[in-house]
Amino acid sequence: MTDPDDIPEAERDEALAAEHALRLLDGAEAEAAARRAATEPAFAARVAAWEARLAPLAGDLAPVEPDAATRRALLRRLFPEAARPSRWGGTLTALLGAAGGALAAAVLVLALLPDAAVPPGGGLHTAEIVAAEGDFRAVAVVDADRAEIVLTRLEGAAPPGRILQVWAHGPDEPARSVGLWPEGESVRLPLPVEIAAVRGTLTLGVSEEPPGGSPTGSPSGRVFGTVDLAGFGRAL
Repeated sequence: MTDPDDIPEAERDEALAAEHALRLLDGAEAEAAARRAATEPAFAARVAAWEARLAPLAGDLAPVEPDAATRRALLRRLFPEAARPSRWGGTLTALLGAAGGALAAAVLVLALLPDAAVPPGGGLHTAEIVAAEGDFRAVAVVDADRAEIVLTRLEGAAPPGRILQVWAHGPDEPARSVGLWPEGESVRLPLPVEIAAVRGTLTLGVSEEPPGGSPTGSPSGRVFGTVDLAGFGRAL
């Protein structure tokens, strides 16, 4: 994992602004961030940018304020290899500085889901789908227990006159359509029964397709990228 001391100050401020926007700070850290937002225009602009960027993820969901125990459990589930806080602002700050904003978006999606407590079945997975060409990037949060997926597009889009389509499959299985993503930065889709039943590695992908979706039942346009989620589904 990246040593926090090696992360540039600008990236630390970016991560701290994200934490402040996500309301993940408390106590003295929250007060210090609030003071900076009130007195430092540059930091305030970072916070405002994060709030504007992440606000659409709430959609029409009722806001949920997770309690401290739920928040800690959520972060442990998302980031099991980074349990100890860093010297400069906590586990999430270090991860954001090292990995970028997609993880913050995933945290916000989960915090805004109904019944925000972490599911007891352990079926929560996060991943990024990134194009090799660097022109598309999305974060996916898959809840196997609720059989749904939330995706947020961070970079790129379908070409004019085309739409995005989400795909998934289990080991040695053909890709199945999860659903269409015709517009907007975020989409929430129920997992088809066959996908929800996958055990082991679940592969996710996003392609660009004609309006109405692929005419072939498989990706027919450019596949922006795929990602494998290991350990998907509850143990039988």
